[in-house]
Amino acid sequence: MLTPQEICQLMPHEGAMCLIETLLHWDEEHLVCSTGTHVSIENPLRHHDRLSIIHAAEYGAQVMALHGGLLAKQSGKSPVAGFLVSLRGVKFYRQRLDDTEFPLQITARKLLADGGNLLYAFDLTLNHIPVAEGSAAVMAHREI
Repeated sequence: MLTPQEICQLMPHEGAMCLIETLLHWDEEHLVCSTGTHVSIENPLRHHDRLSIIHAAEYGAQVMALHGGLLAKQSGKSPVAGFLVSLRGVKFYRQRLDDTEFPLQITARKLLADGGNLLYAFDLTLNHIPVAEGSAAVMAHREI
């Protein structure tokens, strides 16, 4: 089990912007994480005391980054930061992320890896109820 600090070291995020707290499961193709940062008043994405559903994409992207960091660590390499270059087929099933007491569960599944180009599907749930889903293309950039 990784601590939240160890999780952040595998991603290009620091401090309060590191939104993922718990790694529940991972393998070569996917991972599942959970967090309570969506209800934190310290969440840097909050605007007017609310966390919009649009930020579900950031949670998905951070889980993808964590997956890349875990794969790099497993192979003895340094994690590589990437650019989110597109979001596709994104669906939101509520208006806000912060109006619940349940932990947010985020899943990412690698669909394609071609050199530094990656395509992932992601989904977010609260108490097993869908919150958001979509896919994201990422282009690798540099070592973290």
